[in-house]
Amino acid sequence: MATYNFKKQAEVYIVYGGNTTRLDVTEAISFSQTFTDKTYSQRTLHEQHKLHEASSIKQANPASFQLTIPALTQNTLDVIFNLLVDTTSNTLNTFDLYIKLPNDVYKLERCVITNGTFMIEKLQNLKLSIQGQASKLTSKKATDLAVPNINASRGTRTEQRIRHITASVAGTAISDGLFSVSIELQNDIQWTPYETVNDALVVTNAATAMYPSNFTLEKRILSGSLGQYITSSFDSDVQTWGTNVAIIIKAGESATQGFQLNLLNCTFTNRLNIQDAFSQVYDWKMNDNPTDLGSKLKFNNI
Repeated sequence: MATYNFKKQAEVYIVYGGNTTRLDVTEAISFSQTFTDKTYSQRTLHEQHKLHEASSIKQANPASFQLTIPALTQNTLDVIFNLLVDTTSNTLNTFDLYIKLPNDVYKLERCVITNGTFMIEKLQNLKLSIQGQASKLTSKKATDLAVPNINASRGTRTEQRIRHITASVAGTAISDGLFSVSIELQNDIQWTPYETVNDALVVTNAATAMYPSNFTLEKRILSGSLGQYITSSFDSDVQTWGTNVAIIIKAGESATQGFQLNLLNCTFTNRLNIQDAFSQVYDWKMNDNPTDLGSKLKFNNI
Protein backbone atom coordinates (compact mmCIF):
# COMPACT_ATOMS: atom_id res chain seq x y z
CA MET A 1 0.00 0.00 0.00
CA ALA A 2 1.31 3.45 -0.96
CA THR A 3 2.26 5.92 1.77
CA TYR A 4 1.94 9.69 1.58
CA ASN A 5 4.15 12.57 2.68
CA PHE A 6 2.54 15.09 5.05
CA LYS A 7 3.89 18.54 5.86
CA LYS A 8 3.68 17.94 9.61
CA GLN A 9 6.26 15.15 9.21
CA ALA A 10 8.84 17.43 7.60
CA GLU A 11 12.25 17.93 9.20
CA VAL A 12 14.02 21.06 7.96
CA TYR A 13 17.82 21.38 7.98
CA ILE A 14 20.04 24.28 6.97
CA VAL A 15 23.59 23.63 5.78
CA TYR A 16 25.88 26.65 6.02
CA GLY A 17 29.60 26.99 6.53
CA GLY A 18 30.04 23.23 6.71
CA ASN A 19 27.58 22.93 9.62
CA THR A 20 24.13 21.36 9.62
CA THR A 21 21.42 22.76 11.91
CA ARG A 22 17.90 21.46 12.34
CA LEU A 23 15.30 24.25 12.29
CA ASP A 24 12.17 24.19 14.41
CA VAL A 25 9.65 24.90 11.70
CA THR A 26 6.33 24.56 13.48
CA GLU A 27 3.96 26.32 11.10
CA ALA A 28 4.28 27.64 7.57
CA ILE A 29 6.59 25.86 5.18
CA SER A 30 6.34 25.98 1.40
CA PHE A 31 8.73 25.73 -1.55
CA SER A 32 8.53 25.33 -5.33
CA GLN A 33 10.26 25.98 -8.63
CA THR A 34 8.86 26.57 -12.09
CA PHE A 35 10.28 26.36 -15.61
CA THR A 36 10.06 28.99 -18.35
CA ASP A 37 7.87 27.89 -21.25
CA LYS A 38 8.70 29.92 -24.37
CA THR A 39 6.24 29.35 -27.18
CA TYR A 40 6.69 29.74 -30.92
CA SER A 41 4.38 29.56 -33.90
CA GLN A 42 4.19 26.35 -35.99
CA ARG A 43 2.05 27.87 -38.69
CA THR A 44 3.75 28.20 -42.07
CA LEU A 45 2.75 29.10 -45.58
CA HIS A 46 2.37 25.41 -46.43
CA GLU A 47 0.86 24.31 -43.11
CA GLN A 48 -1.85 26.87 -42.39
CA HIS A 49 -3.76 24.36 -40.22
CA LYS A 50 -1.17 24.47 -37.40
CA LEU A 51 -2.85 27.04 -35.18
CA HIS A 52 -1.43 25.87 -31.84
CA GLU A 53 1.94 27.19 -30.71
CA ALA A 54 4.69 24.79 -29.65
CA SER A 55 6.71 24.94 -26.43
CA SER A 56 10.42 25.30 -25.83
CA ILE A 57 11.52 24.68 -22.24
CA LYS A 58 15.20 25.34 -21.60
CA GLN A 59 15.58 27.16 -18.29
CA ALA A 60 14.27 27.27 -14.74
CA ASN A 61 13.06 30.27 -12.79
CA PRO A 62 14.56 30.82 -9.33
CA ALA A 63 13.03 28.50 -6.75
CA SER A 64 11.10 30.06 -3.87
CA PHE A 65 10.61 29.07 -0.24
CA GLN A 66 8.92 30.33 2.91
CA LEU A 67 9.43 29.28 6.54
CA THR A 68 8.11 30.44 9.91
CA ILE A 69 10.48 29.73 12.79
CA PRO A 70 9.92 30.28 16.52
CA ALA A 71 12.49 32.25 18.49
CA LEU A 72 13.98 29.84 21.02
CA THR A 73 15.84 30.65 24.20
CA GLN A 74 18.64 28.31 23.10
CA ASN A 75 19.50 30.73 20.25
CA THR A 76 18.89 28.12 17.53
CA LEU A 77 17.38 30.90 15.45
CA ASP A 78 20.77 32.64 15.30
CA VAL A 79 21.88 31.02 12.06
CA ILE A 80 18.78 32.17 10.14
CA PHE A 81 18.74 35.59 11.80
CA ASN A 82 22.38 36.23 10.86
CA LEU A 83 21.85 35.11 7.25
CA LEU A 84 18.96 37.56 6.97
CA VAL A 85 20.75 40.52 8.56
CA ASP A 86 24.45 40.23 7.75
CA THR A 87 26.18 40.66 4.41
CA THR A 88 29.67 39.91 3.14
CA SER A 89 31.22 42.40 0.69
CA ASN A 90 27.80 43.88 -0.11
CA THR A 91 26.25 40.54 -0.96
CA LEU A 92 24.18 38.05 0.97
CA ASN A 93 25.50 34.73 2.21
CA THR A 94 24.00 31.62 0.64
CA PHE A 95 23.13 28.23 2.12
CA ASP A 96 21.39 24.93 1.31
CA LEU A 97 18.05 23.77 2.71
CA TYR A 98 17.00 20.16 3.12
CA ILE A 99 13.39 19.14 3.78
CA LYS A 100 13.40 15.53 4.97
CA LEU A 101 10.26 13.38 4.91
CA PRO A 102 9.83 9.66 5.64
CA ASN A 103 9.93 8.80 1.93
CA ASP A 104 11.72 11.68 0.21
CA VAL A 105 14.27 14.43 0.67
CA TYR A 106 13.98 17.82 -1.05
CA LYS A 107 17.07 19.98 -1.52
CA LEU A 108 17.15 23.71 -2.25
CA GLU A 109 20.60 24.79 -3.45
CA ARG A 110 22.21 28.23 -3.11
CA CYS A 111 19.41 29.75 -1.03
CA VAL A 112 19.24 33.45 -0.23
CA ILE A 113 16.79 35.21 2.12
CA THR A 114 14.88 38.02 0.41
CA ASN A 115 12.42 38.98 3.14
CA GLY A 116 12.23 38.65 6.92
CA THR A 117 9.19 39.59 9.01
CA PHE A 118 9.40 39.72 12.80
CA MET A 119 6.08 38.48 14.16
CA ILE A 120 5.50 40.47 17.36
CA GLU A 121 2.24 40.20 19.29
CA LYS A 122 2.02 40.55 23.05
CA LEU A 123 1.64 37.28 25.00
CA GLN A 124 2.18 35.29 21.80
CA ASN A 125 5.32 33.39 20.86
CA LEU A 126 8.04 35.39 19.15
CA LYS A 127 8.56 34.19 15.57
CA LEU A 128 10.49 35.03 12.43
CA SER A 129 8.91 34.47 9.03
CA ILE A 130 11.35 34.36 6.10
CA GLN A 131 10.95 34.21 2.35
CA GLY A 132 13.70 33.50 -0.08
CA GLN A 133 14.86 32.21 -3.41
CA ALA A 134 17.20 29.43 -4.49
CA SER A 135 19.04 28.30 -7.57
CA LYS A 136 17.72 24.75 -7.85
CA LEU A 137 15.16 22.42 -6.28
CA THR A 138 15.73 18.68 -6.51
CA SER A 139 14.02 15.72 -4.91
CA LYS A 140 15.28 12.22 -4.26
CA LYS A 141 14.23 9.17 -2.36
CA ALA A 142 15.36 9.32 1.24
CA THR A 143 17.69 6.40 0.51
CA ASP A 144 19.36 8.32 -2.35
CA LEU A 145 19.84 11.81 -0.87
CA ALA A 146 21.15 12.11 2.67
CA VAL A 147 21.37 15.29 4.72
CA PRO A 148 25.10 15.95 5.33
CA ASN A 149 26.29 15.69 8.95
CA ILE A 150 22.72 15.15 10.08
CA ASN A 151 21.99 15.42 13.78
CA ALA A 152 18.33 14.82 14.48
CA SER A 153 18.60 15.51 18.20
CA ARG A 154 17.20 18.93 19.11
CA GLY A 155 17.19 18.61 22.91
CA THR A 156 14.89 20.75 25.02
CA ARG A 157 13.27 23.70 23.27
CA THR A 158 11.61 26.63 25.00
CA GLU A 159 9.82 29.22 22.89
CA GLN A 160 9.98 32.87 23.89
CA ARG A 161 6.61 34.38 24.76
CA ILE A 162 6.44 38.13 24.26
CA ARG A 163 5.94 39.61 27.70
CA HIS A 164 7.98 42.79 27.29
CA ILE A 165 7.48 45.39 24.52
CA THR A 166 8.84 48.93 24.57
CA ALA A 167 9.26 51.49 21.81
CA SER A 168 10.23 55.10 21.28
CA VAL A 169 10.12 57.43 18.29
CA ALA A 170 12.32 60.53 18.14
CA GLY A 171 13.02 60.20 21.86
CA THR A 172 9.34 59.96 22.84
CA ALA A 173 8.28 56.72 24.54
CA ILE A 174 5.09 55.23 23.10
CA SER A 175 4.99 52.02 25.14
CA ASP A 176 1.73 52.92 26.96
CA GLY A 177 -1.18 51.76 24.87
CA LEU A 178 1.13 50.10 22.32
CA PHE A 179 -0.93 47.39 20.59
CA SER A 180 0.91 46.53 17.37
CA VAL A 181 4.54 46.28 16.29
CA SER A 182 5.88 45.22 12.91
CA ILE A 183 9.45 45.01 11.60
CA GLU A 184 10.33 43.85 8.09
CA LEU A 185 13.66 43.59 6.28
CA GLN A 186 13.62 43.27 2.49
CA ASN A 187 16.67 42.21 0.50
CA ASP A 188 16.10 43.12 -3.14
CA ILE A 189 18.13 40.73 -5.29
CA GLN A 190 18.42 40.30 -9.05
CA TRP A 191 19.48 36.99 -10.58
CA THR A 192 22.03 37.26 -13.38
CA PRO A 193 20.73 36.14 -16.80
CA TYR A 194 22.01 32.64 -17.41
CA GLU A 195 20.74 31.49 -20.83
CA THR A 196 23.37 30.88 -23.53
CA VAL A 197 23.05 29.36 -26.99
CA ASN A 198 25.55 26.60 -26.26
CA ASP A 199 23.90 25.60 -22.99
CA ALA A 200 20.44 25.64 -24.56
CA LEU A 201 21.52 23.13 -27.22
CA VAL A 202 22.22 20.41 -24.65
CA VAL A 203 18.97 20.77 -22.69
CA THR A 204 16.83 17.65 -22.99
CA ASN A 205 15.09 17.41 -19.61
CA ALA A 206 14.87 19.00 -16.16
CA ALA A 207 18.24 17.56 -15.14
CA THR A 208 20.07 19.33 -18.00
CA ALA A 209 18.01 22.55 -17.89
CA MET A 210 19.71 25.87 -17.20
CA TYR A 211 19.34 27.00 -13.58
CA PRO A 212 20.15 30.47 -12.17
CA SER A 213 23.39 30.57 -10.21
CA ASN A 214 24.50 34.16 -9.44
CA PHE A 215 22.71 37.22 -8.10
CA THR A 216 23.39 40.77 -7.00
CA LEU A 217 22.01 42.62 -3.99
CA GLU A 218 20.37 45.77 -5.38
CA LYS A 219 19.09 47.41 -2.19
CA ARG A 220 17.80 46.76 1.34
CA ILE A 221 14.69 48.18 3.00
CA LEU A 222 14.17 48.06 6.76
CA SER A 223 10.76 49.37 7.74
CA GLY A 224 7.78 48.76 9.99
CA SER A 225 4.97 50.32 11.98
CA LEU A 226 3.87 51.00 15.55
CA GLY A 227 0.26 51.26 16.68
CA GLN A 228 -0.74 53.07 19.89
CA TYR A 229 -4.15 53.72 21.46
CA ILE A 230 -5.00 57.35 22.22
CA THR A 231 -5.99 57.63 25.88
CA SER A 232 -7.00 60.43 28.25
CA SER A 233 -3.36 60.92 29.26
CA PHE A 234 -2.23 61.28 25.64
CA ASP A 235 -0.38 64.59 25.16
CA SER A 236 1.36 64.17 21.78
CA ASP A 237 0.29 65.44 18.39
CA VAL A 238 -0.99 63.09 15.71
CA GLN A 239 -0.76 63.65 11.95
CA THR A 240 2.94 64.49 12.14
CA TRP A 241 6.14 63.39 10.46
CA GLY A 242 9.86 63.47 11.13
CA THR A 243 13.21 62.79 9.48
CA ASN A 244 16.62 61.81 10.87
CA VAL A 245 15.02 60.50 14.07
CA ALA A 246 15.78 57.51 16.30
CA ILE A 247 13.55 54.42 16.38
CA ILE A 248 14.05 51.99 19.28
CA ILE A 249 12.02 48.80 19.72
CA LYS A 250 12.45 45.93 22.19
CA ALA A 251 10.22 42.85 22.15
CA GLY A 252 10.74 39.52 23.85
CA GLU A 253 10.61 37.42 26.98
CA SER A 254 12.24 40.19 29.03
CA ALA A 255 14.11 43.47 28.71
CA THR A 256 17.29 41.57 27.84
CA GLN A 257 15.99 38.63 25.80
CA GLY A 258 14.36 38.93 22.40
CA PHE A 259 14.63 41.33 19.46
CA GLN A 260 16.04 44.84 19.67
CA LEU A 261 15.99 47.49 16.97
CA ASN A 262 18.11 50.59 17.59
CA LEU A 263 18.25 52.96 14.61
CA LEU A 264 19.34 56.60 14.44
CA ASN A 265 18.57 57.85 10.94
CA CYS A 266 14.90 57.11 10.26
CA THR A 267 11.87 58.77 8.71
CA PHE A 268 8.35 58.38 10.09
CA THR A 269 4.85 59.54 9.30
CA ASN A 270 2.13 59.55 11.92
CA ARG A 271 -1.54 59.15 11.06
CA LEU A 272 -4.81 58.91 12.91
CA ASN A 273 -6.57 55.54 12.85
CA ILE A 274 -10.28 55.65 13.61
CA GLN A 275 -11.76 52.34 14.75
CA ASP A 276 -13.89 51.49 17.79
CA ALA A 277 -11.01 52.91 19.82
CA PHE A 278 -9.03 55.85 18.42
CA SER A 279 -5.36 55.17 17.80
CA GLN A 280 -2.34 56.48 15.95
CA VAL A 281 0.04 54.61 13.68
CA TYR A 282 3.71 55.38 13.09
CA ASP A 283 4.96 54.09 9.72
CA TRP A 284 8.74 54.24 9.66
CA LYS A 285 11.75 53.24 7.54
CA MET A 286 15.51 53.34 7.97
CA ASN A 287 17.48 55.81 5.83
CA ASP A 288 20.92 54.84 7.08
CA ASN A 289 23.28 52.43 5.31
CA PRO A 290 25.20 50.66 8.10
CA THR A 291 27.96 48.30 7.05
CA ASP A 292 26.88 45.92 9.82
CA LEU A 293 23.12 45.78 10.16
CA GLY A 294 23.58 43.18 12.89
CA SER A 295 24.76 45.97 15.20
CA LYS A 296 21.43 47.76 14.75
CA LEU A 297 19.06 44.80 14.74
CA LYS A 298 19.89 42.22 17.42
CA PHE A 299 18.46 38.97 18.72
CA ASN A 300 19.03 37.69 22.30
CA ASN A 301 21.98 39.99 22.78
CA ILE A 302 20.45 43.17 24.15
